[in-house]
Amino acid sequence: MKNSLLTLSIAVALIAPFARAEDDKVTQTQQPPPPPLPIEQQHSLWNAQLTEGWDSLYMYRGVNVLRGNSKYGSSLLWTDLNVTLNLTANDSLTADVWNAFGMSHSSYKETDASLTYTHTFGNLFASFGYEFYALTDSRQYANELQAKIGYNINVGSVVITPSVAYFFDLGPNVVTHGAEPCAASYLALRLDSSIPIYKDIISLTPWIAYGQNFRYNARDRGDGQGAFFDGANNIEVGIAMPIRINKYMTVSGYGAYSYNFDHLLGTEPSTFWGGAKVTFAF
Repeated sequence: MKNSLLTLSIAVALIAPFARAEDDKVTQTQQPPPPPLPIEQQHSLWNAQLTEGWDSLYMYRGVNVLRGNSKYGSSLLWTDLNVTLNLTANDSLTADVWNAFGMSHSSYKETDASLTYTHTFGNLFASFGYEFYALTDSRQYANELQAKIGYNINVGSVVITPSVAYFFDLGPNVVTHGAEPCAASYLALRLDSSIPIYKDIISLTPWIAYGQNFRYNARDRGDGQGAFFDGANNIEVGIAMPIRINKYMTVSGYGAYSYNFDHLLGTEPSTFWGGAKVTFAF
């Protein structure tokens, strides 16, 4: 436990001076957040985004979720729809539905739904939400509370956003079709940045993230079975290139790398993967 706390302290010290965080899902696979809406859509009563994406692996909170299906794991095809109500100039409520299936793991299907309230204080933002996970192939499900806080730092035309997110599983327990142990939790520290390359059309969005596990993920005991644990989970780095086609459509590709500290079940210590998505904003 002392080693885990030391690792967490080092990670905080490294990330805090720069950082911007997000667990990412809101598209589940820890990709960068969706591209910003066009200016004319940011001040409307409501706005919506529809995204279709593909990931070479289903990496979620450091775990290669579909690793057991093949030597490397299955790729994932997913669709995400979110609708945001702009309640005031500083308050918004977002409803999101995410649906995915494994491409070489055709029996794997997952549907998640979330509701998130966000308040901004200038460049500071804070959110609190609830998410329901349903894994239809295994009949597992989970209920999760989520909280996040972050700050947008403007350095010329570059935006750097450090953030901290915390996720708490409400159950059910794994013995009663729960996806994780009841009361398990996960802490994510993440730094994202947005670097314009050509006007507001092409940009680079690198990120670095660190995860701390509180009985959320399981380590491999050496016999193919898992044991839930507390401690350092993984560190992840990646970069994406969003390209705005027009005021409604953006395409993006990304590459990422994750190193896990404690032999996470079904996951190699070092993992590379990538993907692409297209987003329509309304």
